[in-house]
Parts: sequence; structure tokens; C-alpha cells
Amino acid sequence: MNQPLNIFVPHCSGCLTDVLPHGDGLVAHGFITRLAERGHRLYVAAERVELSKPLPDNVRLFPIGSRSTSGSSSGTTSRLSYMLRVRSLLRCLCKDVRFDLIHQLNPVYTGISLALWGSRIPVVLGPYVADWPLDPNAITSSRATLRAVIRQTKKAAALVQQIGASAILLTTEAARQRVVLADHWKAPIHFLPHGIDSDFFSPAAPDSSKAVTEERQVILFYANISARKGIFELLQAFELLTTGFPAAELWVAGDGEQLDAVKDLASRLSGGDRIRFLGRQSREDAVLLMRQADVYCLASHGEPYGMTVVEAMSCGLPVVVTDAGGARYLVDEAGGIRVPVKSPSSLAQAIATLLANPVLRREMGLRNRRRVIEEFSWDRVVDRLEEIYRFTLECERGSQLAGNAPRAQFAETLSNGGEPR
Repeated sequence: MNQPLNIFVPHCSGCLTDVLPHGDGLVAHGFITRLAERGHRLYVAAERVELSKPLPDNVRLFPIGSRSTSGSSSGTTSRLSYMLRVRSLLRCLCKDVRFDLIHQLNPVYTGISLALWGSRIPVVLGPYVADWPLDPNAITSSRATLRAVIRQTKKAAALVQQIGASAILLTTEAARQRVVLADHWKAPIHFLPHGIDSDFFSPAAPDSSKAVTEERQVILFYANISARKGIFELLQAFELLTTGFPAAELWVAGDGEQLDAVKDLASRLSGGDRIRFLGRQSREDAVLLMRQADVYCLASHGEPYGMTVVEAMSCGLPVVVTDAGGARYLVDEAGGIRVPVKSPSSLAQAIATLLANPVLRREMGLRNRRRVIEEFSWDRVVDRLEEIYRFTLECERGSQLAGNAPRAQFAETLSNGGEPR
């Protein structure tokens, strides 16, 4: 953009970080620092901050406390307190700064931007990621009614929050579920993926010696160790592969509450001695693992986005994912294979196809690397975000000249019970 903007960020994940394994916090840090590199001035409210390096000089950071997550009641009270403090902060800053935009980054916690209503500053929400699929067990539990009430309350608050937004950002088409009344309200929706440092997440140098030899084929799983990540289906799929691919190994990187159960299952498999549990990994170690692997696999039951999938793609790996959630939109047929959810046999067949064909693996890996640079690298993502900012500001100016016609049209839609005339 020709003119640097003053941007107020009322929330940027539960933890703004450049060093911890905190996906939302790392993404928020990426957006903030890259926008600052373009000359924009950012005023950032944060609950928790864990940084190894100082932020750029044109980023002002305002730690204003954490929200409690010990219970729904205390959590709600703490969030309201946070909202009041954010509103007070904006009011103080507006005495000296003329803000162009308010941008609430992912995760767009319900209600926070409502604290800023009346500021007359355009609000951008997102990028949203999709929700995890509902747990069927939760629906039949004794607390199902209470949870349903909480969901409906949050949905109502999200509706009001989105009415007040000037732009809504979605990471993938899967996140469209997060837009309330999307069929009736033609909201200003834009698609914007999370950015990635494609220089950091990169393939091994052509002249470097790869630790994995031709005698060993590595399938890499790098994620939280939980059932909804598809780790149990992956172990079952690996068992089906062991006879036909005696050189195959499964590397499981990460930690989680179901690690012991996963290890127990692995110990009972005939190919269990070829499953390696590597534990929690630093970002640097994760890159090294991806450079040694032959295939990356995430058999998630409905991944909200799939950042590790993009990281693997950036490292030049072919990927196998489920045809669900955000991952189905991140992976195309030229760069990987999508399989049905909870289908070990389909998963095994997809992995076998790649292990048996090194030329296909290489072609898919090259395709993924090119695609990341063209679509997911921070330069491309921030280019797109600046276009969205420019479009949003132009629409706001037009809306003001027209007497805020779009908002009036939506208010009329609500008055008709959600049905447009």
C-alpha cells in the first residue's frame, strides 16, 4: 500500500510468540511483524507474550492480562473484563492516534470486537479457521443441553460481531461454516491463508546428504497425539503396509494426552518395532525431520486448517490427508492424496501408492514447494492482506457516502426474520 496504516489489534491469540509451539501465536506474530515490515504501525493488545526477539519499532505492545479458562463462568467474566480493558485502551490511544483499521486476528474469540462498537473504525475479523466436527459422545451426554445453549449463545454473539465487521477473512472454504447467516447476508468475505516462512521451511539442499537412505522409507506424522488427529487410523494403516514395504518406518513426532494409548497399540502391532516415537519437537527439529521423510501424513478427522501440512509442502514433501476440514482445500491432486476420514485401508493404499513411486513423490513435492511460494509464503499472504485492507477502506468510504446502505439492508433482513425481501 502507498500509505502506511495505523492498525489496532484488540486480540492476537492466547499467546503472542515467536518461539513456543503455539500455532495461533506464531501465525499472529507472523502477521504483525510482516505488516510492520511494510511500514504499517500496529498497536497490539495481548494476553500473554513469549518472545525471543523484540518486535519492530513500529509495533507497540500492550499486555493487558489473561483470561481464565478454569470454567465457563469465570471464563466469561474474565473475557468481559478483557473486553472492557481493550475498549479503555483504544479510547486512550485514540487521543493521539487516528486509526484506519481494527483487525482482530485468529482465533476470533466470540465477542471481543463488540467492545469496540461505536468507534467508527472499520473492523476486520480473521482469518477464521473451521471448527472441529462435533463430538457425537458430547451430544448424548448429560451436559448436552447446557453445551447446546452455550453454542447457541456464542452463535448469537458471533452474529452481532459479524454484523459490525467491515470484512471477514477465512483461511479456506471449510471455514465458511463460521459465518453466521452467510446465505442471507452477503458479507464482505475474503479468503486468506495463514502465511509460512518458506525460507525456513524448505527442502534439503540438493548437494546435502540425506539421512534417510534408499533402504529406508519414512512416513512422518507430526502433530498433537490425539484421536481426532487420526493417529490410531494411521497406525492401523501402517500395519497393513508392513508386509508389502519391509523398509517402511513410521515416525511419530509430537506429544499429547493419548500418547500412552498410541504406544500401547503400537506395541501390539506386528510392525511395531518400525514405529519410532520422537516426542515434542522444536521448529528447527521439525524442519530436519521433514527433510528426512518421504511422505507426510495427517489423517485428521476434520482439521480446522492444517499448518503442519503446509509446512511439509513447503519442505517439498508429498502429503496424504483426509478429505475433510481445511486440509482438503490445502492439498490438490498434483501435490498429494486425499482419503476418506477414519478409513485405514484407504490411508494404507494412498501411502503405498507414494512409497512405490519415487518419481511421483518427487513431482508432488516439487509441485507443493512451488505452490507454497506462490500462495502461502508471507510475502504473498501480506500482499493479499494489503489488497483486502485497501478494498475494505474504499468500501467503507463508499458506504458512508451512501448512508451506510449495506448495513441498513442487513438490518432490514433481520427485521424480516432472516429472509431477504
